[in-house]
Amino acid sequence: MSNLKIPIFTISIIILSFLGIKKLIYLNQAKDLKNKEKSNLIESIRVLNECFDLENKNKRTLNNSIELIEYCLEEYGYKN
Repeated sequence: MSNLKIPIFTISIIILSFLGIKKLIYLNQAKDLKNKEKSNLIESIRVLNECFDLENKNKRTLNNSIELIEYCLEEYGYKN
Protein backbone atom coordinates (compact mmCIF):
# COMPACT_ATOMS: atom_id res chain seq x y z
CA MET A 1 0.00 0.00 0.00
CA SER A 2 2.82 2.40 0.88
CA ASN A 3 4.45 1.68 -2.48
CA LEU A 4 1.31 2.95 -4.26
CA LYS A 5 0.94 6.22 -2.29
CA ILE A 6 4.19 7.80 -3.51
CA PRO A 7 3.47 7.47 -7.28
CA ILE A 8 -0.12 8.66 -6.83
CA PHE A 9 1.09 11.65 -4.80
CA THR A 10 3.76 12.44 -7.41
CA ILE A 11 1.30 12.22 -10.30
CA SER A 12 -1.16 14.43 -8.42
CA ILE A 13 1.52 17.08 -7.83
CA ILE A 14 2.53 16.99 -11.52
CA ILE A 15 -1.09 17.36 -12.69
CA LEU A 16 -1.81 20.23 -10.29
CA SER A 17 1.43 21.97 -11.32
CA PHE A 18 0.52 21.62 -14.98
CA LEU A 19 -2.95 23.08 -14.38
CA GLY A 20 -1.45 25.98 -12.40
CA ILE A 21 1.06 26.79 -15.12
CA LYS A 22 -1.65 26.62 -17.77
CA LYS A 23 -3.80 29.06 -15.75
CA LEU A 24 -0.87 31.49 -15.36
CA ILE A 25 -0.21 31.42 -19.11
CA TYR A 26 -3.88 32.13 -19.79
CA LEU A 27 -3.90 35.07 -17.35
CA ASN A 28 -0.78 36.58 -18.96
CA GLN A 29 -2.28 36.25 -22.45
CA ALA A 30 -5.49 37.96 -21.31
CA LYS A 31 -3.47 40.75 -19.69
CA ASP A 32 -1.39 41.25 -22.85
CA LEU A 33 -4.54 41.39 -24.99
CA LYS A 34 -6.10 43.96 -22.66
CA ASN A 35 -2.95 46.12 -22.79
CA LYS A 36 -2.86 45.89 -26.59
CA GLU A 37 -6.52 46.95 -26.87
CA LYS A 38 -5.90 49.82 -24.46
CA SER A 39 -2.86 51.05 -26.40
CA ASN A 40 -4.82 50.84 -29.69
CA LEU A 41 -7.63 52.87 -28.16
CA ILE A 42 -5.23 55.50 -26.79
CA GLU A 43 -3.54 55.80 -30.19
CA SER A 44 -6.92 56.17 -31.93
CA ILE A 45 -7.94 58.90 -29.48
CA ARG A 46 -4.67 60.76 -30.07
CA VAL A 47 -5.00 60.58 -33.87
CA LEU A 48 -8.66 61.64 -33.82
CA ASN A 49 -7.95 64.57 -31.50
CA GLU A 50 -5.26 65.79 -33.89
CA CYS A 51 -7.58 65.35 -36.86
CA PHE A 52 -10.51 67.19 -35.25
CA ASP A 53 -8.33 70.32 -34.83
CA LEU A 54 -10.10 71.40 -31.66
CA GLU A 55 -7.95 74.53 -31.30
CA ASN A 56 -9.57 76.08 -34.39
CA LYS A 57 -13.11 74.88 -33.81
CA ASN A 58 -14.47 78.42 -33.42
CA LYS A 59 -13.25 79.34 -36.91
CA ARG A 60 -15.41 76.68 -38.61
CA THR A 61 -19.10 76.58 -39.35
CA LEU A 62 -21.22 73.78 -37.93
CA ASN A 63 -21.42 72.07 -41.34
CA ASN A 64 -17.64 72.23 -41.76
CA SER A 65 -17.17 70.74 -38.30
CA ILE A 66 -19.55 67.88 -39.09
CA GLU A 67 -17.77 67.19 -42.39
CA LEU A 68 -14.41 67.19 -40.60
CA ILE A 69 -15.68 64.77 -37.95
CA GLU A 70 -17.10 62.44 -40.60
CA TYR A 71 -13.85 62.53 -42.54
CA CYS A 72 -11.74 61.85 -39.45
CA LEU A 73 -13.88 58.92 -38.36
CA GLU A 74 -13.81 57.37 -41.83
CA GLU A 75 -10.09 57.95 -42.31
CA TYR A 76 -8.68 57.38 -38.80
CA GLY A 77 -11.49 55.74 -36.82
CA TYR A 78 -10.83 53.04 -34.24
CA LYS A 79 -9.55 49.88 -35.91
CA ASN A 80 -9.45 46.48 -34.23
